Amino acid sequence: MRSGELMVTVLVIALCSMNAAPVPPDRCIPARIERRLSIPSTQQALTMPTDVAVSSEGTVFVADGVHHRIARFDRLGNILPAFESGMMDPVGIFADGDDRLWIADRDAHCVLRLKDDGAIDENIGLPPDHNQPATPTDVAITRDGSRIFVVDNTNHRLLVWEKAAGQWNILGSSGKSLGQFQYPFMIAMDSQDYVYVTEAIGARVQSISPADRWAGQISGFGVELGQVYRPKGVAVDAKNRLFISDSTLGVIQVFSTQGALQGVLSDEHRQPLRFDHPMGMCFDARGLLYVVELKANRVAVVSFAETGDSSR
Repeated sequence: MRSGELMVTVLVIALCSMNAAPVPPDRCIPARIERRLSIPSTQQALTMPTDVAVSSEGTVFVADGVHHRIARFDRLGNILPAFESGMMDPVGIFADGDDRLWIADRDAHCVLRLKDDGAIDENIGLPPDHNQPATPTDVAITRDGSRIFVVDNTNHRLLVWEKAAGQWNILGSSGKSLGQFQYPFMIAMDSQDYVYVTEAIGARVQSISPADRWAGQISGFGVELGQVYRPKGVAVDAKNRLFISDSTLGVIQVFSTQGALQGVLSDEHRQPLRFDHPMGMCFDARGLLYVVELKANRVAVVSFAETGDSSR
């Protein structure tokens, strides 16, 4: 069987398995899409966006690498002027505790920190892997600002900047074992500063302790509930639940930080809530989940029974 035929077969199996029956009640995470953020073609529409971040005041930032910019929306979803200063290919973005925006710029092989007006405040070069430049796809900062984590996708590693020591530490290498990566893609942190890294090809999430020890694996390859096929985005909510987006299956599953399946985002008919190639995600201060839909060129804003949507 050719690789293309194999992919089609797998996708058919995936769709059948997800639609065969309603999600079991104890595996439903009731959710609804309140609205979607997009830009009309008359104003240069988003094109294959990859990640999203939200400031404490509700400003939404969207990585739009095709147009070398960060698109912006206000709290109500109105379009704001984009940030376009000196970015080549922003992939992952992160808003820190001071509302400073950090950008993983894949083509420039660096991490950028922006000022409030979008100008570049700091350009942090990344260490190469022998002769191969770093290819950053996401970035996260500890709450105290002492450590910067950068996902280096094609070099299969995690870069950690130790501010006090003024040096980079390197975690991981290419491989399938715990402590190794197969194309790591995005990163999130919980309230205890544990780090969670998705592997697009490795089809899992690995957790790393604040002491940089490998703490375990969450999920694994497959198309059934509790498994992942192409995990891309990851986010942690206020309850320390881990949300993982699967770009191929088009769903978002929820796990405990120890790896126990909590369920899948589901609609009122107990069917998985569907997204069009979901990628990066984040929560805002109100508990709303923002999900980038790469193929639809938009961001979905998701509410839960316990949060509602306080913006209306």
